[in-house]
Parts: sequence; structure tokens; C-alpha cells
Amino acid sequence: MAGPENIESLNQEFYHSQAVAQWFATKAFVLPEEQTFLSDFAGDIQGKSILDVGIGAGRTIRFLQPLAAHYTGIDFSPEMVQEARDRFPDVRLEVRDATDLSAYADGEFECVIFSFNGIDSLSQEGRLRAMREIHRVLKAGGVFAFSSHNRDRPRVSPYALENLGLSKHPVRMLKNFQHYCSCIRNWKRSLHCAVDEEEYALRHDSGNFFKVPIYYISKREQVRQIGRLGFLMEAVYDGKGRKTEADATDPVSSWIFYTCRKPA
Repeated sequence: MAGPENIESLNQEFYHSQAVAQWFATKAFVLPEEQTFLSDFAGDIQGKSILDVGIGAGRTIRFLQPLAAHYTGIDFSPEMVQEARDRFPDVRLEVRDATDLSAYADGEFECVIFSFNGIDSLSQEGRLRAMREIHRVLKAGGVFAFSSHNRDRPRVSPYALENLGLSKHPVRMLKNFQHYCSCIRNWKRSLHCAVDEEEYALRHDSGNFFKVPIYYISKREQVRQIGRLGFLMEAVYDGKGRKTEADATDPVSSWIFYTCRKPA
């Protein structure tokens, strides 16, 4: 099995990039499952102290910061945080690693959000460390919401033609083909990091151009995992923002959104 340092060093290489930070800065959407969460758990979000983990270039700041009494946004990439600071200069944004939240006190936040599958960039060991840290800084009775890639969905091959954008324009088609070949090279370079365990898998994905395997887990296993860490699962949403059952297989949603609570 690949050591955690391999996954994390590859992720640092990918996310510690100005070009990637600028690409993330173009993302300004609110996902359907996030919209449902904001509605269903409004009482746990509005007027609360919020820790927004893995902010990237600031996509979630726009809709979370105005709701919070106290808002803190963090990301492990200095390039991402600087991009977010340029866009939101008056917001508290810090370079922090989710696996080490020692800068924050026990029970400091009433709501912690780790959106857009950011937690899936961590190794198994890093993921569990991050969740333990989130449990520590979360106030008793507080809410932790996050999304994670869905292991029940069929895996994507780097050779799949859906990864090759077709175009009638010859120059654009050439660039698309070069990108397609680059993704295959990325996949081959980090293939040794991919694993399939009983609880989870590290699979390649087009979301990061097949550069680094991403964490995948089924709903059933995710509920078990979060329970072992001391959280109570309260809601599970599919990719269309609909509530779903943890034991229902979903071969369609790319990722699943989870909302859990630290017992009071």
C-alpha cells in the first residue's frame, strides 16, 4: 500500500499552484446538496461560529460568511488562500492543515463545513486525523457537514473517450488531445498510490486530471466511520440534493453530502 506521504505530496504538488488556484477562483456555484443543507440546517448555521475547511479560492465564502456570527476559512494551500484573500480582503482566512487544528480551542466552533470533497484529498490516516480534530474544535451539539466521493459509482478510466473533448476546430481538438494524453501520463505516474480496501478506495478521477488518487467510500461505510469517531449522522444527501438512506446503493451520484452532529 502506498504511504500517506505519497498521496499528500502529490496533492501538495497539485494544489500549491497559482494556475490551479486561479482555476478554482472561477468556481462560484452552490451545489444542490449544499442548498438543501443550508435550508434544512439553517438554525445550526445562521448566527453561529463557522469553520469553513478547504475553502480553495473562496467559493463557499460568498454564501457562508454572511450567515455567520464569526467566520473562519482555512486551506492548506497558500496559493489558494491568497487568491481568496484577494477576493475577500475583509474575511478571516488562514493557511491551516485540516489534520492539525491546534490553533483553535476545544469547542471553539458551532459549525464546521468541509465542502466539495476536500476531505477526499487526504490519505486514510490524514482523513481520520482531520475528523478527530474537527470533532475536538466543534462545540457539543454542533454540526459537521462534508461531502465525499461515492464508491458505489462505477470507476472512470483515463482512457475513456468521455475524457476527450471533441471539437470541429483543429487547434482546439489538438489541445484537447494533448490534455487527454496528459491525463493518461498522470494516471500512470501515480498508479502505485491507488488502493482498494474493505472500508475505502483511493481511485483516480478526472476532477484533478488523474494526477492523484482520490478517496472513495460508500454511504454505509461512511456512516460507520463517522460513528466510530464520535459523531451522530443526521442527514445524507445525494448529488441532486435529495435526502437518501445510508443503506441504499447509489450508482449515479458522483459524491454524497453528509451532515452529522457532535453529541451534546
